[in-house]
Amino acid sequence: MKKLYFTAVLCCILPFICANAQEEDLLSTDADFLGEEALDIPQTITSRETLADFLIRKIPLAAARNINKAEKVHCYTVDEAANGYDGYLIDGLAVRGACGELSAEGRKLIKDNLFQNSIIYSDSVANCNITPRIMLRYIYGLDHTDVLLSYPCPSLTVFHDRNIVILNAAPGSVVVEQIINAYSKLEEKFYSPALLGQMVANGQPQNQAQKEIIRLNAPTDTPRKKWGTGTQTDTQPQQPKKSGWNKLK
Repeated sequence: MKKLYFTAVLCCILPFICANAQEEDLLSTDADFLGEEALDIPQTITSRETLADFLIRKIPLAAARNINKAEKVHCYTVDEAANGYDGYLIDGLAVRGACGELSAEGRKLIKDNLFQNSIIYSDSVANCNITPRIMLRYIYGLDHTDVLLSYPCPSLTVFHDRNIVILNAAPGSVVVEQIINAYSKLEEKFYSPALLGQMVANGQPQNQAQKEIIRLNAPTDTPRKKWGTGTQTDTQPQQPKKSGWNKLK
Protein backbone atom coordinates (compact mmCIF):
# COMPACT_ATOMS: atom_id res chain seq x y z
CA MET A 1 0.00 0.00 0.00
CA LYS A 2 1.22 3.44 -0.84
CA LYS A 3 2.70 5.55 1.93
CA LEU A 4 2.53 9.29 1.52
CA TYR A 5 5.73 11.31 1.78
CA PHE A 6 5.02 15.05 1.85
CA THR A 7 8.30 16.81 1.26
CA ALA A 8 8.38 19.63 -1.26
CA VAL A 9 4.67 20.44 -1.10
CA LEU A 10 3.98 20.91 2.59
CA CYS A 11 7.42 22.26 3.39
CA CYS A 12 6.71 25.30 1.25
CA ILE A 13 3.07 25.83 2.22
CA LEU A 14 3.39 27.38 5.67
CA PRO A 15 5.99 30.03 4.79
CA PHE A 16 3.80 30.90 1.81
CA ILE A 17 0.85 31.63 4.09
CA CYS A 18 2.86 33.41 6.77
CA ALA A 19 4.31 35.75 4.16
CA ASN A 20 0.89 36.18 2.60
CA ALA A 21 2.45 35.74 -0.83
CA GLN A 22 0.35 35.59 -3.96
CA GLU A 23 2.43 33.46 -6.37
CA GLU A 24 0.19 30.45 -7.00
CA ASP A 25 2.91 28.68 -9.01
CA LEU A 26 4.86 28.09 -5.77
CA LEU A 27 2.16 25.62 -4.76
CA SER A 28 1.83 23.66 -7.98
CA THR A 29 0.34 20.22 -7.43
CA ASP A 30 3.06 18.95 -9.74
CA ALA A 31 5.56 19.35 -6.87
CA ASP A 32 7.39 16.16 -5.97
CA PHE A 33 5.34 15.24 -2.92
CA LEU A 34 6.32 11.61 -3.35
CA GLY A 35 10.01 12.42 -3.65
CA GLU A 36 12.74 10.83 -1.61
CA GLU A 37 14.52 14.06 -0.64
CA ALA A 38 15.44 14.59 3.01
CA LEU A 39 12.78 16.39 5.02
CA ASP A 40 13.35 20.12 5.30
CA ILE A 41 10.66 21.39 7.65
CA PRO A 42 10.58 25.20 7.97
CA GLN A 43 11.92 26.60 11.23
CA THR A 44 8.57 28.33 11.76
CA ILE A 45 7.15 24.88 12.54
CA THR A 46 8.02 22.92 15.64
CA SER A 47 7.27 19.29 16.45
CA ARG A 48 5.66 19.70 19.84
CA GLU A 49 4.22 16.91 21.92
CA THR A 50 0.86 18.64 22.20
CA LEU A 51 -1.47 20.10 19.60
CA ALA A 52 -1.95 23.80 18.96
CA ASP A 53 -3.77 25.66 21.75
CA PHE A 54 -6.64 26.42 19.38
CA LEU A 55 -7.32 22.70 18.85
CA ILE A 56 -6.84 21.78 22.49
CA ARG A 57 -9.63 24.22 23.35
CA LYS A 58 -11.94 22.80 20.70
CA ILE A 59 -11.67 19.02 20.54
CA PRO A 60 -12.08 16.34 23.26
CA LEU A 61 -8.94 15.31 25.10
CA ALA A 62 -9.28 11.70 23.96
CA ALA A 63 -9.54 12.82 20.33
CA ALA A 64 -6.36 14.88 20.70
CA ARG A 65 -4.60 11.95 22.36
CA ASN A 66 -5.29 9.70 19.38
CA ILE A 67 -3.85 12.28 16.99
CA ASN A 68 -0.79 12.84 19.16
CA LYS A 69 -0.03 9.16 19.77
CA ALA A 70 -1.41 7.53 16.60
CA GLU A 71 0.21 4.21 15.75
CA LYS A 72 -1.42 4.10 12.30
CA VAL A 73 -3.04 6.75 10.10
CA HIS A 74 -5.16 5.65 7.17
CA CYS A 75 -6.47 7.83 4.35
CA TYR A 76 -9.81 7.53 2.52
CA THR A 77 -11.48 9.58 -0.20
CA VAL A 78 -15.09 10.31 0.76
CA ASP A 79 -18.25 12.00 -0.48
CA GLU A 80 -21.78 12.60 0.70
CA ALA A 81 -23.88 9.45 0.60
CA ALA A 82 -26.72 9.71 -1.90
CA ASN A 83 -30.23 8.50 -1.11
CA GLY A 84 -30.35 4.73 -1.45
CA TYR A 85 -26.57 4.33 -1.15
CA ASP A 86 -25.81 0.96 0.46
CA GLY A 87 -22.03 0.83 0.13
CA TYR A 88 -19.33 1.34 2.73
CA LEU A 89 -19.59 4.32 5.08
CA ILE A 90 -17.24 6.15 7.42
CA ASP A 91 -18.85 8.60 9.87
CA GLY A 92 -21.95 8.61 7.68
CA LEU A 93 -20.02 9.50 4.51
CA ALA A 94 -19.66 7.31 1.44
CA VAL A 95 -16.21 5.77 0.98
CA ARG A 96 -15.05 6.46 -2.58
CA GLY A 97 -11.61 4.91 -2.30
CA ALA A 98 -8.46 4.42 -0.24
CA CYS A 99 -5.43 6.68 -0.42
CA GLY A 100 -2.96 4.68 1.60
CA GLU A 101 -1.33 4.60 5.00
CA LEU A 102 0.67 7.65 6.04
CA SER A 103 4.38 7.14 6.57
CA ALA A 104 6.06 8.49 9.68
CA GLU A 105 7.26 11.46 7.63
CA GLY A 106 3.79 12.07 6.24
CA ARG A 107 2.22 11.93 9.72
CA LYS A 108 4.77 14.40 11.03
CA LEU A 109 4.28 16.92 8.25
CA ILE A 110 0.48 16.73 8.45
CA LYS A 111 0.65 17.14 12.22
CA ASP A 112 3.01 20.09 11.98
CA ASN A 113 0.93 21.90 9.36
CA LEU A 114 -2.64 21.06 10.43
CA PHE A 115 -2.61 20.26 14.11
CA GLN A 116 0.22 22.31 15.58
CA ASN A 117 -0.42 25.46 13.59
CA SER A 118 -3.14 27.74 14.99
CA ILE A 119 -2.79 30.38 12.27
CA ILE A 120 -4.69 28.29 9.73
CA TYR A 121 -7.90 28.41 11.80
CA SER A 122 -10.54 31.04 12.49
CA ASP A 123 -13.11 31.35 15.28
CA SER A 124 -15.63 32.89 12.88
CA VAL A 125 -18.44 30.83 11.34
CA ALA A 126 -17.78 29.98 7.70
CA ASN A 127 -20.42 31.00 5.17
CA CYS A 128 -20.16 27.84 3.07
CA ASN A 129 -21.20 24.20 3.03
CA ILE A 130 -18.74 21.43 3.88
CA THR A 131 -17.64 19.41 0.86
CA PRO A 132 -16.24 16.05 2.05
CA ARG A 133 -13.02 15.13 0.26
CA ILE A 134 -10.47 13.31 2.45
CA MET A 135 -10.85 11.39 5.73
CA LEU A 136 -7.82 10.64 7.89
CA ARG A 137 -8.29 7.97 10.56
CA TYR A 138 -5.85 8.26 13.49
CA ILE A 139 -5.67 4.92 15.33
CA TYR A 140 -4.23 4.44 18.81
CA GLY A 141 -4.86 0.99 20.24
CA LEU A 142 -8.56 0.26 19.82
CA ASP A 143 -9.60 3.92 19.78
CA HIS A 144 -9.55 6.26 16.80
CA THR A 145 -10.14 9.86 15.77
CA ASP A 146 -11.34 10.74 12.28
CA VAL A 147 -10.44 14.04 10.63
CA LEU A 148 -12.41 15.15 7.57
CA LEU A 149 -10.82 17.64 5.17
CA SER A 150 -13.18 19.79 3.12
CA TYR A 151 -12.58 22.03 0.10
CA PRO A 152 -13.58 24.46 -1.53
CA CYS A 153 -15.18 25.22 1.84
CA PRO A 154 -11.89 24.89 3.76
CA SER A 155 -12.51 23.14 7.06
CA LEU A 156 -11.55 20.23 9.30
CA THR A 157 -14.21 18.17 11.03
CA VAL A 158 -13.05 16.01 13.94
CA PHE A 159 -15.07 12.89 14.82
CA HIS A 160 -14.54 11.04 18.08
CA ASP A 161 -17.10 8.84 19.80
CA ARG A 162 -20.29 10.94 19.61
CA ASN A 163 -18.44 14.25 19.40
CA ILE A 164 -18.25 16.19 16.14
CA VAL A 165 -16.22 19.41 16.04
CA ILE A 166 -16.07 21.59 12.92
CA LEU A 167 -13.07 23.91 12.51
CA ASN A 168 -13.05 26.81 10.06
CA ALA A 169 -9.74 26.60 8.16
CA ALA A 170 -10.31 29.55 5.82
CA PRO A 171 -7.00 31.25 6.75
CA GLY A 172 -5.22 28.02 5.79
CA SER A 173 -7.24 27.25 2.68
CA VAL A 174 -4.07 26.80 0.60
CA VAL A 175 -2.72 24.22 3.05
CA VAL A 176 -5.98 22.25 3.05
CA GLU A 177 -6.29 22.39 -0.73
CA GLN A 178 -2.74 21.15 -1.31
CA ILE A 179 -3.11 18.25 1.11
CA ILE A 180 -6.40 17.21 -0.49
CA ASN A 181 -4.92 17.42 -3.99
CA ALA A 182 -1.91 15.33 -2.98
CA TYR A 183 -3.95 12.60 -1.31
CA SER A 184 -6.57 12.49 -4.06
CA LYS A 185 -3.87 11.55 -6.57
CA LEU A 186 -3.21 8.39 -4.54
CA GLU A 187 -6.80 7.13 -4.65
CA GLU A 188 -7.21 3.41 -5.20
CA LYS A 189 -10.25 1.17 -5.05
CA PHE A 190 -11.37 0.46 -1.48
CA TYR A 191 -11.82 -3.12 -0.29
CA SER A 192 -13.25 -3.93 3.13
CA PRO A 193 -10.53 -4.98 5.63
CA ALA A 194 -13.11 -7.12 7.44
CA LEU A 195 -14.00 -8.91 4.21
CA LEU A 196 -10.32 -9.60 3.59
CA GLY A 197 -9.74 -10.81 7.15
CA GLN A 198 -7.34 -7.97 7.93
CA MET A 199 -8.89 -6.96 11.26
CA VAL A 200 -7.29 -9.05 14.02
CA ALA A 201 -7.91 -6.95 17.11
CA ASN A 202 -6.78 -9.40 19.78
CA GLY A 203 -3.61 -7.45 20.52
CA GLN A 204 -1.31 -10.48 20.37
CA PRO A 205 1.99 -10.51 18.42
CA GLN A 206 1.88 -13.09 15.63
CA ASN A 207 5.59 -13.33 14.76
CA GLN A 208 9.07 -12.37 15.95
CA ALA A 209 9.00 -9.03 14.12
CA GLN A 210 5.79 -8.07 15.92
CA LYS A 211 7.28 -9.15 19.25
CA GLU A 212 10.15 -6.77 18.62
CA ILE A 213 7.67 -3.96 17.89
CA ILE A 214 5.98 -4.66 21.23
CA ARG A 215 9.32 -4.65 23.02
CA LEU A 216 10.21 -1.24 21.59
CA ASN A 217 6.81 0.44 21.74
CA ALA A 218 4.67 -1.22 24.41
CA PRO A 219 2.86 1.38 26.59
CA THR A 220 4.11 1.63 30.15
CA ASP A 221 0.75 2.77 31.53
CA THR A 222 -0.86 0.41 34.03
CA PRO A 223 -4.61 -0.04 34.52
CA ARG A 224 -6.25 2.30 37.00
CA LYS A 225 -7.56 -0.69 38.93
CA LYS A 226 -5.54 -3.83 39.63
CA TRP A 227 -8.46 -6.18 39.22
CA GLY A 228 -7.96 -9.63 40.63
CA THR A 229 -4.58 -9.01 42.22
CA GLY A 230 -5.91 -9.59 45.71
CA THR A 231 -3.70 -6.91 47.22
CA GLN A 232 -4.93 -5.21 50.34
CA THR A 233 -3.93 -1.78 49.01
CA ASP A 234 -6.67 -1.98 46.38
CA THR A 235 -9.45 -3.15 48.70
CA GLN A 236 -11.62 -1.28 51.17
CA PRO A 237 -11.57 -2.20 54.89
CA GLN A 238 -13.97 -5.02 55.66
CA GLN A 239 -17.41 -3.68 56.55
CA PRO A 240 -20.00 -5.32 58.84
CA LYS A 241 -22.39 -7.57 56.98
CA LYS A 242 -25.65 -5.93 56.04
CA SER A 243 -28.90 -7.59 55.11
CA GLY A 244 -32.05 -6.40 53.41
CA TRP A 245 -33.89 -6.60 50.11
CA ASN A 246 -31.37 -4.30 48.34
CA LYS A 247 -28.20 -5.62 50.00
CA LEU A 248 -26.04 -8.46 48.84
CA LYS A 249 -25.61 -11.15 51.52
